[in-house]
Amino acid sequence: MKHNTKGSKESLPPELRIGLAKLGENIRTARKRRQWTIQEMASRMFVIRQTLSRLERGDAGATLSVLVSALWILGLEKQLFQLAAPENDKVGIFLEKKHQPERVRKPSFREKADF
Repeated sequence: MKHNTKGSKESLPPELRIGLAKLGENIRTARKRRQWTIQEMASRMFVIRQTLSRLERGDAGATLSVLVSALWILGLEKQLFQLAAPENDKVGIFLEKKHQPERVRKPSFREKADF
């Protein structure tokens, strides 16, 4: 399998690049609705303006901590915590149920003995 070494953005499938761009647009929209300049929000996040700009452009090289910080500053962090919630993992739940035994038996006395 050939790995792309041009950078993290180019190594993503197109639908994920589009999704990151949309996420960046959403963050930019939320910032503008609060009437904050990019410099004001970056200062609140303790990052430089260019870092926030990369996030708003959907740059895949922006770190997760920058994303989380931006969402927190905007008051949107609770939405982030539901992204990979186990109760929303339909494939994982299906696979877990598929691998469960049909019957569960109690362990015998010997299996319980710890000596």
